[in-house]
Amino acid sequence: METINIIKSSAQERRQYSRMINAFIHAFNGTNVDALESMLHPEGLFLGKYSKKKMSGVFYNMFFGKDDIEYVFFHTHVNKGIALDKIPGAEVIEIRISDKQLERTRLGDPPNKSLDERVFRFCFRFHDDMIIEIQTPTKFIEQVDSLAMLN
Repeated sequence: METINIIKSSAQERRQYSRMINAFIHAFNGTNVDALESMLHPEGLFLGKYSKKKMSGVFYNMFFGKDDIEYVFFHTHVNKGIALDKIPGAEVIEIRISDKQLERTRLGDPPNKSLDERVFRFCFRFHDDMIIEIQTPTKFIEQVDSLAMLN
């Protein structure tokens, strides 16, 4: 049986992480690459292989590259959960975007093709009040307040 080490944090750390995650969501929704880059730790590893500068380029290409998503940011919806595979115990944010009105969905639902919806999922690890790791989780559960309180 595989052992999973879950990240445990204090109430103060969880408040700080929550503020940082909300700032990330707002910067992502605003396609603000500079703000996103400023949140990344200089010694971080992002999506398993990128440095801070390379990750900034990844965000730039997401927003303004060949298959950019900037035009899509008319409607957004965010779901939250808890990672089970990558960075277990970390908060997962799922950002759903479309140029059409989005329907309420649950964390992990597939994109609605009829709405040309795009879905991005991230989980984070923090150090020195910065994001030192970003991963794209594939296993997660919806955030349950009582479970979060047990952390």
